[in-house]
Amino acid sequence: MVSVALHMSDASTAGQPGNPAVRDMAPEPHVAAPTEVTLRVSGGKPLRIVGVLMAEANSWSPSVPAWHEVTLYRTQGQECAASIRMLKKATGETDIHHAELFASIEDALNWLEEFDPTADLAPDFDASDRRVSTAEIALLSAALRQHADAVTRQWRGLLGELLYRFAQPG
Repeated sequence: MVSVALHMSDASTAGQPGNPAVRDMAPEPHVAAPTEVTLRVSGGKPLRIVGVLMAEANSWSPSVPAWHEVTLYRTQGQECAASIRMLKKATGETDIHHAELFASIEDALNWLEEFDPTADLAPDFDASDRRVSTAEIALLSAALRQHADAVTRQWRGLLGELLYRFAQPG
């Protein structure tokens, strides 16, 4: 079972024609002030922006040993920063961080759609170790494939919910 939590800030819809605040001429909703944010990038320089959180989502589930967290920010220049963080439950495992800056929210969502959630998975064995039998390698490979399938299902659930929310008017 995939567990997805999603938060949409008022900043992502404020001022849009479909927003009830604009359509009904109601008072402008509270829009969060831009803040300085540093997004980690594994193996690279962090991405530093000044922006407002538009959305955050995670695919945590107690039954899977790794999950993803996604955040989207609108910068003061109206660009969109997206970050993906793969978290792992296993002791000694390192979380993996990706972050990019895009000209538009559409570009950021396209990047998320093209992201391979299994790219950061690593096998728990060394197939070149002569002490590991072929049968053990086959079993460990099957377990890795099962793990990759579970992570992919969770990612698709998270991505589907995120894309659905951004497709909703207002």
